[in-house]
Amino acid sequence: MIPLTNSNKLLYISNNKNIFTYSYNLKSLKKHIDFSKVPKLNDQELEVQYVRGAGPGGQATNKTNNAVMLRHTPTGIIVKCHETRSQQRNKEIAEKILINKLDLFYNKEDAVENQEKRIMKDISLEKKRRQKKLAALKLSFKEQHDVNNS
Repeated sequence: MIPLTNSNKLLYISNNKNIFTYSYNLKSLKKHIDFSKVPKLNDQELEVQYVRGAGPGGQATNKTNNAVMLRHTPTGIIVKCHETRSQQRNKEIAEKILINKLDLFYNKEDAVENQEKRIMKDISLEKKRRQKKLAALKLSFKEQHDVNNS
């Protein structure tokens, strides 16, 4: 799961299958990511519906239409967002999620999310390579000192 940029500009990636987590500064990642193919939202291609939310919150949640449902008509992708009490903020969040989904739909391997995953995988592999190299150096150092001491 890669959430959108949060306030402190960190990217969190977690994978429940292998249970590993990375935190990496997004500023240093952005220079390696190609944002040129990210689709732009056109208001004429969107159907916006304000619906009632569900879940905890009681009467305020059940009686107000602050959840937003966006439908991208050319692709048929639907996004529903009810994260905050504000209709406007929910629409902004839904638009970001929809842009991310459209990016994955149109660009597949070149989508921003997949580029971030590739970069994080490369960082992880480089870190593992360095750890193995350091472990091998430590082992050879111990073997040399054991031979010299014997």
